[in-house]
Amino acid sequence: MKRFKFYIIAVVTFLLGGWGLFSCTDVLEADAKDVLLADGAWQTIDDADAAIRGVYGQLSNLAPQYIVLNELRADLLDVTENASPELRALSMHEDGAENCEYADPSPFFELINNCNDVIKNFGIMYDEHLLSREEYYMRYSDVVAVRSWTYLQLSMHFSDQGKGGVPYITEPIVSVDDILDSEDLNYLSLETMIDTLVNAMESIPYKGLYTDENLLLPVSGYDTKYMYIDKEYLLGELHLWDGNYNAAAVYFKTIMERGLSGNDLFDLYKLPYDASATLGVTSSRYNSGYVRYYENDRMSAKNMWTYMFMDVQSTNYSNEWIWVLYFDGTSSSNPFLKLFSIDEGDYLLKPSQSAIDNWNGQIQRNGFQGDFRGYFPNSYAASGSYTMEGDQPVALKQIMNSYYGATYSTTGQDGQWQLWRAGGLHLRYCEAANRDGQSKVAYALMNNGIGANYPSKYPEATNNYTDSTLRMQTGLAFPYDFDARMTGVSDNPPMLRQPWFRNNGVRNRVYLPNREVIGDSLLVIEDQLLDESALELAFEGERWGDLMRIALRRGDNSILADKIAEKLNRANQDGEAVRARLMDKKNWFLPLQ
Repeated sequence: MKRFKFYIIAVVTFLLGGWGLFSCTDVLEADAKDVLLADGAWQTIDDADAAIRGVYGQLSNLAPQYIVLNELRADLLDVTENASPELRALSMHEDGAENCEYADPSPFFELINNCNDVIKNFGIMYDEHLLSREEYYMRYSDVVAVRSWTYLQLSMHFSDQGKGGVPYITEPIVSVDDILDSEDLNYLSLETMIDTLVNAMESIPYKGLYTDENLLLPVSGYDTKYMYIDKEYLLGELHLWDGNYNAAAVYFKTIMERGLSGNDLFDLYKLPYDASATLGVTSSRYNSGYVRYYENDRMSAKNMWTYMFMDVQSTNYSNEWIWVLYFDGTSSSNPFLKLFSIDEGDYLLKPSQSAIDNWNGQIQRNGFQGDFRGYFPNSYAASGSYTMEGDQPVALKQIMNSYYGATYSTTGQDGQWQLWRAGGLHLRYCEAANRDGQSKVAYALMNNGIGANYPSKYPEATNNYTDSTLRMQTGLAFPYDFDARMTGVSDNPPMLRQPWFRNNGVRNRVYLPNREVIGDSLLVIEDQLLDESALELAFEGERWGDLMRIALRRGDNSILADKIAEKLNRANQDGEAVRARLMDKKNWFLPLQ
């Protein structure tokens, strides 16, 4: 591991005037004479902001590792013939996987150590009145959130089996080498780590978004408001892991309702429908479907869902994306090109046959087979999550800008690391709601929206459909209160438009029918949410955590083992041997050393 001190990152980043748009490796290797001395840093608000930018610059270096660990180790990505033996071992959960460059825990520890150093120095600045209380609270809370997210990722993938987990450190150390060499560290299992992270995040003094204009200035044309971790989303995630489902739903619902006026009230993070007949690029709100009156003509299909991965900061983009880091193609290149691109990279990874079969097995509302979120030939923008180049499937989500050329890419090397968005937000909320006894709410949001599933507040009534005060709303307390009322001129009250009236549902947004629930609604809907997440969020880095979280919740290791075995079996690999290994939970984790 490289030895470094954080102030090198902070000061050089500040001098460059960028963040997350450069290589932190170059910064870490900067010569000491090119940077300020330690005692010259941490004096002003600009120094503090440079530290924030340095943290996110280093975070961006985890992008390819994040995708490989969370998707290749799960069931939605597979290796190509170009992959190294170590990368194949990572996919197969075999010995030797720890030698893969993507299975190195040191980048996580380096980021954690830098976060600890920033947190400590922010505290000193606050004590010395160099930061106001508001300035300190915002910045301190942000860095604690980044550290907590990094610890969550580290704990999901790595464990020192002899010591029972990963070391939890909240103080900076001189060298990251000291972490694994020390005998005095406190090692935490995944379950204990989750509880620790929940306590840390619930204790932060500021959970909202940045309002400091100094940290919201555009960088290289990118709107920086998307680049900071969403603390409420992270808290929702952590509470899904610790089983506090009502708390998780509270945090997720709070994000869903951030739109306060204008179209934001109806569209922001609400998966709104599109009322246009032609589904244009700017008007579609990322809904896929067919030109009106030509629903039975496959050639009239328009796959607008896919535009969320190539669009940059349009109105539709703002309504979908929550957390995104950018590679500008000049000071930083898109690292996903190496993994996925045939022309611009090494083409190491591809969609698994399981992922492809999942999409191809969907039946649309008009009876056509396929899912716009996969690959839907003979439609406008046929490519969704992947495309075909000859007989080779290519995962597109993380390289969409470069793949579609000059219209969506400035240099051919730029791109986005897309972490959290509204589609995932709704599925996470559904997971929480379902477990919190609100299966109908979860069903509605997963399928075709609130309004379609709550036509009357009282289903047993026969005359309430004419009473607009009782229609299209759940009638539940927060966080399960949804009002989707939309009334006409002759209704009482007339022309009413409530915040959720445009809500379309995850599946309806891509022209798929509702799922059928037969049997135990809680378990059936949870299984359906796991399947829907594979269709909606494939290749975005969510899959390993989804499989692990549900398997741990139910105490059923086969939930994870079966999915991964199925992937390998469909690729003519020995999935059954892998299934047997993964039935033992200790084999889910990579070694720390």
